[in-house]
Amino acid sequence: MKNYTFAVLVDGENASPKDFPGIIREVEKQGDVAIQRVYADWTQPAHSNWKETLHRTGARPVHQFNYGKDAADHALIMDAIELTMNTPRIDAVCIVSSDGGYHTLALRIREKGLYVMGIGKRNTPERLRRACHHFVYSDLLDFASDDTEETKEDLDLDRILLKAFNEAQEDNEAVYLGILGTHIKRIDPAFDPRSYSFKTLKGLVQASSHLFKVDDSNKSQCFVSLCPSVVGGKLYPEEEGVISRWINHYGFIDNSNGSYFFNKINVVREHREEVLKKGDRVKFKVIKRPNLSADSSAERNGKANEIQLIQ
Repeated sequence: MKNYTFAVLVDGENASPKDFPGIIREVEKQGDVAIQRVYADWTQPAHSNWKETLHRTGARPVHQFNYGKDAADHALIMDAIELTMNTPRIDAVCIVSSDGGYHTLALRIREKGLYVMGIGKRNTPERLRRACHHFVYSDLLDFASDDTEETKEDLDLDRILLKAFNEAQEDNEAVYLGILGTHIKRIDPAFDPRSYSFKTLKGLVQASSHLFKVDDSNKSQCFVSLCPSVVGGKLYPEEEGVISRWINHYGFIDNSNGSYFFNKINVVREHREEVLKKGDRVKFKVIKRPNLSADSSAERNGKANEIQLIQ
């Protein structure tokens, strides 16, 4: 499948802000989102519920006073024409609206050889749906992984990796490491394996053996698949222990079952700014149990998450 570069243009007076995270995820299944703009008369109180969504997602609000009927629609159409003529890297446009009046715009974009995607409600007129190469009903958008109640800072490493894997995976197949990396960057553009003491993404994923299996038998390609124990999700038991070592931004917790490795990002957010030190007593979720008979220290150590200091 071709990886398109999209301009996502949203009729903010027709679409709902609660759909927006799912809209972006849906478009990202087809390619990269380079531009995201939402059009409305932002002086109108009825559109104030867009404010938090725009702030959180970084989408650009485009203001158009409602001087006459469909003023915001006209602003969207003019921008779409300008983008398709003057921005060569944009080879796809997603029109988010249920207004059939956009069908002429969709047809013109198709005539220029660009890919056209549409997202709207079930009552979207057929003329707009047929004018698009691909149309998605908004009630089918993926809301399950919406992180509106959870900022990226709240996502620990395991959850970032799993979220990226689930978004990259198709038909329960293994995911190419480069594609996994692309989806990780979509979740967190500042993601860097060096933050977790690894020089490469491959090294980080290989160390996450409680989550993934890595097939690098083909030296030119590396594929990642989920461990059977992770499929369908799992509940992690909670234990207590004592921090035995703390080195800059990672450390180890010991208890009667062995030693558990953790990064600072695995500490719960409310305790993350605490000064951790040897001897601190903590409780934590067991992501991977220690294997005391393993050959290497990395394999012998367990993995801890959601670490909380016991006051």
